Amino acid sequence: MTDNITALESAVNKLTKEGKILESIEQYYADDCVFIETDGSSRQSKAEQATFLAGFFESLTSFDGATLHGEAVGDNFSASEWTFNMTAGDAEKIEWNEVLVRTWDNGKITSEKYYQK
Repeated sequence: MTDNITALESAVNKLTKEGKILESIEQYYADDCVFIETDGSSRQSKAEQATFLAGFFESLTSFDGATLHGEAVGDNFSASEWTFNMTAGDAEKIEWNEVLVRTWDNGKITSEKYYQK
């Protein structure tokens, strides 16, 4: 099972690096996936997350890149460390350093929790 999750994690991360985050959500996340923010707030579905992110991306001038620093995979589990660079609508530069922890079931992500460093 770990081999399959390794391949799936790599596919999700490839789309993320390309800035195709909404596409990765559509393809690799379960409909009832739960997304948990660093502050404990959450979104309870793939659709809710896609709407949230679409609004966020619309507020940006540009998505300037995503750097994957490392990833780890276990049984039904994966984690990846990222730096995201963006430019806000007011031209302010944004840099997020984040760890994403994912739980997998039947080839789909069922939860994703964010830890900001």
